[in-house]
Amino acid sequence: MSLLVRASSFERSLFERAPFVISYDISSPKMARAVRRLLQRWRLDGQLSVHEIVATPSQAEALAVELMERVDAETDSLILFRLSRRGDGPVHALVRSDTATPLAFPPRGMPTYPEDGWFLVTYDIRDARRLRRVQRVTGRFAAFLQRSVYLFVGPGARLRALTEEVLPLLAGGEDDVRIYPLSGPDDLWFLCGAPPPLVGAGQAPVSPWHWRGSEPDWL
Repeated sequence: MSLLVRASSFERSLFERAPFVISYDISSPKMARAVRRLLQRWRLDGQLSVHEIVATPSQAEALAVELMERVDAETDSLILFRLSRRGDGPVHALVRSDTATPLAFPPRGMPTYPEDGWFLVTYDIRDARRLRRVQRVTGRFAAFLQRSVYLFVGPGARLRALTEEVLPLLAGGEDDVRIYPLSGPDDLWFLCGAPPPLVGAGQAPVSPWHWRGSEPDWL
């Protein structure tokens, strides 16, 4: 059984591992390489600037501190997401590139009737024209967080509508779109970069979450 499958069934505690995603948008190529090198030690799979890991809460906190030392807090964006343990698993895939590193946990397709809630939507599109089309569609349904990283909050039927509009735009074997269930706003930490207003996610604005150097609430 894979690490992510085992992690998705754990009860939450200080010592038990859980699935996380770390994403970044870094202006300096040198800093981006340093962050990528650090995350390679933890990475199970993901996309160019989206990394899937399994860690205990204390390990995730220590990794976050290391990452924050390698970025510019004024210009860069660094976000940590703790994935939900509900449902079929921590990641759903619409179309996945054949060249991607194999996941420790094979991605599942979207359920016919997704649950209402919070979801992280990420993509890696190889063609510029397809990329612009996917950006336009995703931006209508979800709030922009970083390049190729969006937050969807709302009814499962609306999430299904998003996937049905995006899917025909993708090229199988080249493009990679993933949807990660989140439990709610307590599972997002904006390590640097301001949290965006969520008006574009299909609901009223919510209070922002931010953690920069202080103890997160998972401990």
